[in-house]
Amino acid sequence: MTNELATIKHPAFDVAILAGQVRKSTQDKYLGKLNAYLAFAGSTEAALNPATFAKWRTSMATGKMSPNTINLHLASVRSLLKEAASQGYNSSELAEQFKGVKGLKVSANRGRKNSHSRTAISKTDMNRLIDAPDMGTPAGAMHRSLLLTLATCGMRVSEAVSLKISDIQWETNDGGAGWVAYVLGKNMERPEARPLAKQAKAAVDQWLAIRAGLGVQSEYVFTGFGGRGSRQPSAQPINRVSAWEIVQRYAKATDLAHVKPHDFRRYVGTQLAKKDIRLAQKQLGHKRIETTAQHYVLDAVAVGTTDDLV
Repeated sequence: MTNELATIKHPAFDVAILAGQVRKSTQDKYLGKLNAYLAFAGSTEAALNPATFAKWRTSMATGKMSPNTINLHLASVRSLLKEAASQGYNSSELAEQFKGVKGLKVSANRGRKNSHSRTAISKTDMNRLIDAPDMGTPAGAMHRSLLLTLATCGMRVSEAVSLKISDIQWETNDGGAGWVAYVLGKNMERPEARPLAKQAKAAVDQWLAIRAGLGVQSEYVFTGFGGRGSRQPSAQPINRVSAWEIVQRYAKATDLAHVKPHDFRRYVGTQLAKKDIRLAQKQLGHKRIETTAQHYVLDAVAVGTTDDLV
């Protein structure tokens, strides 16, 4: 992800000042939210005005964003202004004024929650979605390998787009053997191994062989194309926006409305929880099993489940 969307140039709005404070992946997440604010502000003077910040909050509140998402956007800008103040790029008073613009109260905005924020995907529909790309094209091969990786590993889209070839390894443990992808999850100090289905590994190998035949060498697994379709193959990894577009393209092609990359993660959690919810927790990298149960297991309790309890 680059700073290309930001047209306002001011040290207080440069995520590079966060170097050494947060991970590069976190800086990238800040950048998307910051660019949204700068686009709304339109000028440096307006962007540095707390009143503009408050108007941005109001603008987002009238849209379809969830309260939690809006609050994350606000927190990102506040954090950047606070760090900028500590480095002398703006005053502490200004940072405090931005801090004074409160976020949305989730309890007061429960009715605004998007009914499609979590979309359940059946196993049949997931297979239809995965098989949708045209395997007769290089782009189709890359797309299918991405979809299979998301659907069988449960990694976040930000983790998928930064996946390197060296992150995929063959390992044995507890008497079993198989492919794993090493993933640096949220708030983790070091990458952890997450099982990757053999179908996904085969699709990745097929894509990498096709890419090599096009003369492209890259340490990243999911690289894109500079032109439309399969033209101008690139050695650069795709970004989160591109991954979103790929998922939604095939979701629409298979009449699966409202499917997002994170729904693939929920799919993995739901499928593994049928065997053991602790497997789902481990695969998704959650510290608390409550997080898995509340947000990543979308199946309801089947009618008749309790018939044999006594």
